Amino acid sequence: MNNKIILLIIVLITILNFVKSSDLSYRKVHLVDSVELANGNTNYFFRGNQPTQTLANGTKVFPYDELVEFLRNSSLSEFGVKLPEQFYIIDIKLISGPLPSELPDLELEQNFFAANPTFGEFHTNQTWGDIIDPQLVPQDKLEEYASTISSWSADKLPQRMRDYHNILLTERELPTVLYVHCECGCDRTGEVMASYVMKFKGWDLPKALEWDFAIAGRDINFSNRWSAQWYCLYLNYVEKYKLDCNQPTPPPKSLISINY
Repeated sequence: MNNKIILLIIVLITILNFVKSSDLSYRKVHLVDSVELANGNTNYFFRGNQPTQTLANGTKVFPYDELVEFLRNSSLSEFGVKLPEQFYIIDIKLISGPLPSELPDLELEQNFFAANPTFGEFHTNQTWGDIIDPQLVPQDKLEEYASTISSWSADKLPQRMRDYHNILLTERELPTVLYVHCECGCDRTGEVMASYVMKFKGWDLPKALEWDFAIAGRDINFSNRWSAQWYCLYLNYVEKYKLDCNQPTPPPKSLISINY
């Protein structure tokens, strides 16, 4: 299929499945990984949702203090991990385009870190998911497709996972908190986080996606599930992992109506 047609289909899927952002949600903020460094610092990797706060007058702001509080409380309550008094935030937003509806939030984060460079820095990563269901690919073609995802899959997950882990391995004056999110903290974030824990925690795909389902309160978009499944297959075929790459059963439909 022509690459331009594939991209167009992915854009349409993303628009149709797009979840409107809400304010920063504590239940979406989770510590994913941490690395102790030779200089005595520890770097941390968190997932979450869009860090915005809507004031009483309807104005949206970047809630730095609230984000820091959520990071501290979440890591302490889940893992007993106490974050240092000071740390540097690398804020990465997973975007698709971006979509027009994402632009105000994007500008909010850009402006905050431009005005407060000592607090951290802001970046974006294009994240689309995939439109090819691995379960429909003939078995004799599966290894070929999975082994070459870096050349045809838009999200470049093999390189992306290395990039994120390299941030954790990098020594800086202050400890670093890598905060990766999309709008909802569900679909694009779910794809990326499932990929990370398969690569660096050795989780099987069902466990990784069930973790996503639990945080989202619903199934995640099929294009993002498929992308994570392709990455699982890549790990097995190319990096010789032995992961279960079967799709898990989605959560009951009753969960889909829950609004977090």
